Amino acid sequence: MATQGFSNDKSNQQTSVKCETLERGPKRKYNRKSKTDEKAKAMIDQMINEQTNEQIIEPTNRQIIEEKYDERIHDLIDLEGDLQTRISNQQLAYRLEKNRDDNIFLEMIQPIAELYMQEKDSKTIIERVKDAMINTVNYTKIGQQEGKKQQITGKLIDLSLMDEDNLCVVDIDIHKDKSIEEIDKLRQNLIDSLSPNVGLVKTAHGGLHIYCNRNYYRLPSNRNIKVAVTDSFDIDVFAQMTKYKIENGQETKEIVQNRVVAPNTAIRETKNNQRITLKYEAVNDWENVSHFASLREILDKWNIDIEMSYKDYAQQRHDRIYGVQINDEGTIEQMNDELAQTCVDGLKNLDIHNYPQPINMEVSLLGIFCGLYGISNESIVAEGMKNIRQFNKLSTNVDKNYGQVSSNGERKPNPWILTKILRYHNKDYYEQIIQPLFKKNYEAKKKEKQILINQILIPNKIDLTDDFILLDMQEKAANGEYENEEQIVMDLTKLLIYYEGETEDIYVIKVYDAICDTQALYHKLEGTVYKQLEKININFKNKKIDEKDNSKPITVKHIFKKFASKFVKKGCQFISDDPKILTVFQGYKYKKLDTIDYECLQMYFDLIKETIAACDEQVYEYILNQMAWLIQNPGKKSRAAIVLQGRQGIGKNRLTDVIAELTSRYSCSNITNIDEFTGRFNSIVENKMFAVLNEMMNQNDSKKGVATVMKSIISDLTIRINEMNQPRRTAENVMNIVYVTNADMPVFFGH
Repeated sequence: MATQGFSNDKSNQQTSVKCETLERGPKRKYNRKSKTDEKAKAMIDQMINEQTNEQIIEPTNRQIIEEKYDERIHDLIDLEGDLQTRISNQQLAYRLEKNRDDNIFLEMIQPIAELYMQEKDSKTIIERVKDAMINTVNYTKIGQQEGKKQQITGKLIDLSLMDEDNLCVVDIDIHKDKSIEEIDKLRQNLIDSLSPNVGLVKTAHGGLHIYCNRNYYRLPSNRNIKVAVTDSFDIDVFAQMTKYKIENGQETKEIVQNRVVAPNTAIRETKNNQRITLKYEAVNDWENVSHFASLREILDKWNIDIEMSYKDYAQQRHDRIYGVQINDEGTIEQMNDELAQTCVDGLKNLDIHNYPQPINMEVSLLGIFCGLYGISNESIVAEGMKNIRQFNKLSTNVDKNYGQVSSNGERKPNPWILTKILRYHNKDYYEQIIQPLFKKNYEAKKKEKQILINQILIPNKIDLTDDFILLDMQEKAANGEYENEEQIVMDLTKLLIYYEGETEDIYVIKVYDAICDTQALYHKLEGTVYKQLEKININFKNKKIDEKDNSKPITVKHIFKKFASKFVKKGCQFISDDPKILTVFQGYKYKKLDTIDYECLQMYFDLIKETIAACDEQVYEYILNQMAWLIQNPGKKSRAAIVLQGRQGIGKNRLTDVIAELTSRYSCSNITNIDEFTGRFNSIVENKMFAVLNEMMNQNDSKKGVATVMKSIISDLTIRINEMNQPRRTAENVMNIVYVTNADMPVFFGH
């Protein structure tokens, strides 16, 4: 047994851990009842427990990170130096304290994140932006318009067109009042302060574009202008924080322009009455730079902090989903009484001022009046008016102008102003009370919309003459042709229904039958249908895509389950006038002719009369009448079977092939296995109005049993279907049978 002692790093110097390693000795055979074995086992268990207890003392990874993080903050506060240094250290300590939880979490997941980012960062900048580049024309920063022939003079990079949102551009705008020498020197000083793994572009006026990675730095917006201003230059930061335009706090389907000028782009300006050409030029090997430095690293060097806290970022995302109060028609939603009362209850302990300022700065009396007058319930409005004076602190000018401001507020009613007031000036109340109500109302409106859609959505009928099948739906989904869920539902109702079975729901789906070259209906189990629907991923046309969304893609299965009521039927029959019952028979493959060419049919008639009926007029008429009756009465049984017996090659199957083709979709032209017909798995007989039993001998040990089943199939009006991987069910028996054989004793029917 080897023993090793060690201590951890300085953050935990007082804790020592003793590790014991057990070396495996030679194998020995122990009897289960051996006392020696029991002692050895007990000794090993004791040592393992001791080792575990000792290791529990060691602090967790999070504790170590927290201790080091807090130690860094205290060191910054306690550091001595001149006034400027102490102020700078205190500012940095404040930022570290403000983002403490976020930074600790990021540090904990940093090893995993670094591995992910290393793989992602292996792409060069040109590989990352190649699909987001737009031609500029005529020496301007204007993008080329489709269909117009214009002189191409450069490129723009639209960050919103990129598949990823990690690329970031820091724009150093050096003031134009500097001389060329001063501009060049400033630019070089900035370059010298940067890490080598950044993309550098000299701008047209001598400034600098620095390409780096955002690495989850939460910028307030796409284009952050003048995040730092000096006497010599300004700093802007561009990134893809929002891919789509925001209107009334909600993302639209329109991509927002977010462009920066790429290197090797020329522009022209007029200076001193002369046209001059300026150019954006790569400073380093811009195209091939990869593994970029992070934006945080660059801004920290310059002591710039513009990052949103994670809480504010999450709040922004929440408000965009649940806080939007403008409807599809563009009008403001009416606030319901529950939310209105809650807002009025929150108007307490506020400092109310007279002159209107931005809501995030202070509460104005006009803002409160505008909000209260937007409430439709008069009793709630009256209570709100009372609360203004009773529970809040009013400035002197508020009392003087109370009446005038009240009348002004009545002219601009908007109840949702109250929620903004509470968001900025009664934050705890807003987060604990108002936000859950927003979410509740959002879900209620979503449910109401779903109910309305269900009411107005009229499902299609399954049409076997229509070539549309699941494959077509899959192609439409893959090509992004669907704009909304309703379009998917309408297409799916052309293909699928279900109804209640004896033990489980029975699904019927339209498929293409390659043998008959027509559409047919197949019964399937729920699980089988779901597997098919899960394979169709939905890519809505013009849909916003969140690259950070790791949730599973929406499939047709999700939409089917959401709108399941549009697919349900009472049952399934071969023919029914009830619209709530699926009708299997939907006409024949061939259409009825207006005129008949008897000469064309004469050869077929001769076959029936001379060969099949052996010139027996009575048999000939019977066969013709039976064929006509079958076609004219779909879904009915004659309860009799024709047996065609004769030598091979005389044309028996020629007769049946024509009938089978005429009744295509509802026929089986060649059944040779008795088990398919009378055995355990017999779905072949369902919804078939015509079947040909070809040389189906029943010379086996259970002739009488087969004969009994055959009698049932020929005469009974219902049949029990029991097929593998299909739901068990009772179905209509509409089958009419022709038995074709060369045998002397083709079939045995006992008494």
